[in-house]
Amino acid sequence: MALVTRRHFVRQTALAAALYGCQACAIGEARQLFGAQEQSGPPLDAAMIRKLAAEIVGQVITPDGPEYEAARLIFNLAFDRRPAVIVRCAAPSDLARTLDFSQTKNLTVAVHGGGHSRLGYGMCDGGVVIDLSGMKRVEVDADKRVARAEAGALVRDLDEATQRFGRATTSGGCPTVGIAGLTLGGGEGRLMDKYGLACDNLLSAQVVTVDGRSIEASQKSNPDLFWAIRGGGGNFGVVTALEYQLHPVGEVVSGTLMYPAGRIPDLLQAFVRFLAEAPDEMDAFAQLLPSERGPRFKIDVCYCGDPRMGTNVLRPLRALKPQDDSVKVMYYLEAQAAGGFLQAPVAHFQTNLILRELSGSAIAAITTAINDAPARCKVIIVPLRGAVTRINLSDTAYALRQPGYELDMAGVWSNPLEKTEVVRWVNSARDTLLPFAHGVYVNQLGDTSDQLVRSAYGLNYARLMELKKKYDPNNVLRLNQNIKPA
Repeated sequence: MALVTRRHFVRQTALAAALYGCQACAIGEARQLFGAQEQSGPPLDAAMIRKLAAEIVGQVITPDGPEYEAARLIFNLAFDRRPAVIVRCAAPSDLARTLDFSQTKNLTVAVHGGGHSRLGYGMCDGGVVIDLSGMKRVEVDADKRVARAEAGALVRDLDEATQRFGRATTSGGCPTVGIAGLTLGGGEGRLMDKYGLACDNLLSAQVVTVDGRSIEASQKSNPDLFWAIRGGGGNFGVVTALEYQLHPVGEVVSGTLMYPAGRIPDLLQAFVRFLAEAPDEMDAFAQLLPSERGPRFKIDVCYCGDPRMGTNVLRPLRALKPQDDSVKVMYYLEAQAAGGFLQAPVAHFQTNLILRELSGSAIAAITTAINDAPARCKVIIVPLRGAVTRINLSDTAYALRQPGYELDMAGVWSNPLEKTEVVRWVNSARDTLLPFAHGVYVNQLGDTSDQLVRSAYGLNYARLMELKKKYDPNNVLRLNQNIKPA
């Protein structure tokens, strides 16, 4: 059928056991990561599709329609999933109708925003996709410093709208990431040291629950749901719009410093010392990259305060004699446009661990891991500091509130041989660093299990299970880093 329209979505200490238990899953992981999902119910006939299309404002896309191949494309090309139907929603009522349709027909539901899920959760095999990509309007109230964005908006959509007024909020470092998935899982970005995570700047959200209700989640309305969606992911309903606190952000000091091959231990130690003295306005993360001459060390920086002070703050990094230095004064929008681990869809595998500190032993283990990395792999080190760590653990579902470092092990491939090398190395690097780990970040997990999800939320997990039971007792929304109903 062609396109149819009416008018034309345990605690942290258990981590080591969870991941070592997943070494059996490092074999099963290949099935979880790159294999088939659960299959849905019976096939849909043309009459069912026509009836659904007649009841929504948006578009219904089926496998024989001209838009289907483009519509099912997601960022991680490791996954090649073929849903029975994609519903490109135009209004919250479309989501409610699609949720009812999928449950009535016993079909798996996937929610597609920006499509950047590491595990390809924005698509499914044989089920229904709630596609929010057509709902991306962003409205800004400059006087109140508030932005309201529909859930299909990308980071670049939010940044472009807010920067017209010299405002911004923490919105991720890759322009094509969807803001909804980013925010619901926590939301790291260049402004987080100064202003907190994306979820810390969330003022309210409009949510369609699995029983079709459209409700607000905020401190005043359904505060339990508001607590859960700030870190708990898309487990509790499908978010249709988000309202953010904005901050004055104009010119920043941003760019990269690339150092010659070798010197990894010394440069990592210097990076730790730099962060210990750096003000909240300075966001910096490191990348360790293989090269023919040995691993190279790259630092991405963004200083959101007075540019003259930012130049002074950078002196210790420049004293380390970078080989390339692109750091300069630019507008925040330009800095954001240059960001991102990947700039285009590609097959990749990425996972992470949280380290409380980069001790000498941890640095040695990181050095060992990167020395063994294939050419298209890397280690990314994202500090957790500043405003992120000044919020109480129990204030939001996001549980990584202690100072530390997120270590991402990642790689890309374009053929099966490279894929085998990448997956082997990422798993090996994770296992090497496991003794130093104290948690994981759900938004960057490329593998999953109940134990991993528990270790991401620690002491908050029990409450999240109760709220899952309240808002989604049958676990309809399970294509995510899933929290099981209590």
